[in-house]
Amino acid sequence: MKDGENRKMIEMLQKKGKELPIPEGLQPEQMYLFLQEREAAHQARKHWIYPHPGRMSLALAVCVCLIVGMATGLWQTGIFSPGDSIGKMRADLPETAEKSAGEAVLEEEQEIQELGESSYEEIYACLSGIWEEQKLCAEEEVYNDSAVGDMEASISAGAVQQAETKRAFGKTNTQVEQVDEGDQIKNDGRYLYQIAEKRQEEDTGEYPWRTGIQILDTEGGLKETAFVDDFESLEEFYLWEDLLITIENKYYNCADIAPTVKKGAVVEDMAVCGVFREQGYHEISIYEISDRSQPRKLKTFTLQGMYESSRVSEGYFYGISRFSASMGEGVQDYDAYIPSLDGRRMEPDQIYCPPDTDSQDYLVLVSIDLSRPSSLSDSRAILAGSSTYYVSPQNIYVAWYQPVYEIEPQGAGKVKDMTRLLRFSYRKGRFYAQAEGAVSGRLDSSFSMDEYKGMLRLVSTVQEYDAKEIIDDRTGERLGYDYGAATETSGLYILDLSLDIKGKIEGLAEGEMIRSARFLGDTGYFVTFRQTDPLFAADLSDPDQPRILGELKVSGFSEYLHFYGENELLGLGMEADEATGREQGMKLSMFDLTDPADLKEAARYSLKEYDYSEALWDHRAMLIDPEENIIGFEARGDKEKYLVFSYRDGAFARELEIDICIKDQGGSRARGTFIGDRFYLLFGNGAARAYDRNTKELVGEI
Repeated sequence: MKDGENRKMIEMLQKKGKELPIPEGLQPEQMYLFLQEREAAHQARKHWIYPHPGRMSLALAVCVCLIVGMATGLWQTGIFSPGDSIGKMRADLPETAEKSAGEAVLEEEQEIQELGESSYEEIYACLSGIWEEQKLCAEEEVYNDSAVGDMEASISAGAVQQAETKRAFGKTNTQVEQVDEGDQIKNDGRYLYQIAEKRQEEDTGEYPWRTGIQILDTEGGLKETAFVDDFESLEEFYLWEDLLITIENKYYNCADIAPTVKKGAVVEDMAVCGVFREQGYHEISIYEISDRSQPRKLKTFTLQGMYESSRVSEGYFYGISRFSASMGEGVQDYDAYIPSLDGRRMEPDQIYCPPDTDSQDYLVLVSIDLSRPSSLSDSRAILAGSSTYYVSPQNIYVAWYQPVYEIEPQGAGKVKDMTRLLRFSYRKGRFYAQAEGAVSGRLDSSFSMDEYKGMLRLVSTVQEYDAKEIIDDRTGERLGYDYGAATETSGLYILDLSLDIKGKIEGLAEGEMIRSARFLGDTGYFVTFRQTDPLFAADLSDPDQPRILGELKVSGFSEYLHFYGENELLGLGMEADEATGREQGMKLSMFDLTDPADLKEAARYSLKEYDYSEALWDHRAMLIDPEENIIGFEARGDKEKYLVFSYRDGAFARELEIDICIKDQGGSRARGTFIGDRFYLLFGNGAARAYDRNTKELVGEI
């Protein structure tokens, strides 16, 4: 081949190489996130990891160039001939990326293992300091004039196997599309599943109430195919392919344990039970349900501590629980202060005691590979408080609130409450502790947090006090602090993966508190309330300099926000008197987001006859599908109904209004879902109804 022909061939191959699609794992956005995580993992300060310098922008540029160059070079060097398929090249490239990511994960894991304690004795010593401090605090008189009450900070169902149908069907309303959440009901496109309490006949002829998972077949009419019982207190469950995963909290009472040896007034069994007479544990059970009429239990995991939350992502179950440590009989009484998971005591190197911790509760993380659910894939425990959890496709964020009188060091002057944060990354069933941080204020719920492009965005209600020392007139000794009344404002914070604050806006909406929030791309929306409902829109495109774009004041407030259509934000909440702030029943609102600087309430639907709905505090209780134009939730007040709405032509339309307080169903929980043109209402006592979505007629029930 002549030189001219060679050059033409090379130019052609270069052009072809540049046109090759970059594998998803090597896309610049994914590499950006990956490099940010690696950078964050090497930050020092308060972040658990030893420091290593990074050059993020340069590394990203090199990676992008490397991807393009690799595609061109593979053609030029003859590794692939022009006849080879692009599909083969795309299949081979991710292996290199996966290997690199795997090496990075291994490095992270080694770093994290250094955080574990070397012995149980070290853990007991850490806890002893906490117990001693709590004992001293209990003996001291507490001075605090502020009325700070317990502020409760109130997780795509893509893992659920879809039946062989192209019909649309209802899915669990999750916060993050790629992360499934447990729920009271599930729907796979043919079968319906729910936690139900129903009477079942026993051999004695009695009909006791039993709690279980009811499986209903919708093909050819509603019928029950199975009822999986033998539960005491089911919390929630999942579907994943042909598996059913149940979670149940349980208790054992130490008073029921037969004492063997007494030492004075102390029973030896208290070494197991600790200082409390009742201890909690939870069970995670896995059932194989390829035959929906014959569910078969594969495995039950028994874990000490109370279940709090969980997620299913990419075929792995991730569970979060809390275990309370007690002194027991001393340092050798490991069972009193070390969690046991499925019959095995956690090893010291799986447990971390932060130097400044003041918690005697463990936050315990476990994972299960659902393709091989015979044992736990990984587990970690850390002495830390917990109350709110947000799970992105890559990270688990744990947040817990600390009022001002729990924050050290204390001093006179302006002080603010705070929320402490932990970040664990997770990959293929493995946990990696990454960072810890804090922001001012208290979170309303998990929806107050959102991760986007390697940044954690959150909003909080901040209480600021003017602390004054209380001095003993006789001795001059400082007795404590008088915090007085709090000034309440709202704050917006943007943190990097090291949980360092990059940008913030503080001092918003004085005298009001955060009631709901939602984030979409570079914009955040949040609602505050005292007497009216300001809806704020914030530009988050520059993490270092977030700014408020617009504010809309309307009466009442939205407890839950959901992006419904293009430039539309649905709000479910309460109407309120603008002068007094007194609640006046529920309402639906649709906000127009076309111009975030000029927000509008496009529609409102009054539900003044109702004053409560589970959907006000649990987003999973709301059936919502913008593509199918369906909004459903239970509402209670002067009436008890399940309401179904649509939204079209700028207005809400009530499609169904179903009485849920009827004979044999009482005030039982009611949840709605749909398959194709059928709407289904499931009651907590095992009853179910089917309605035609077009004619609104009742077409079946059990």
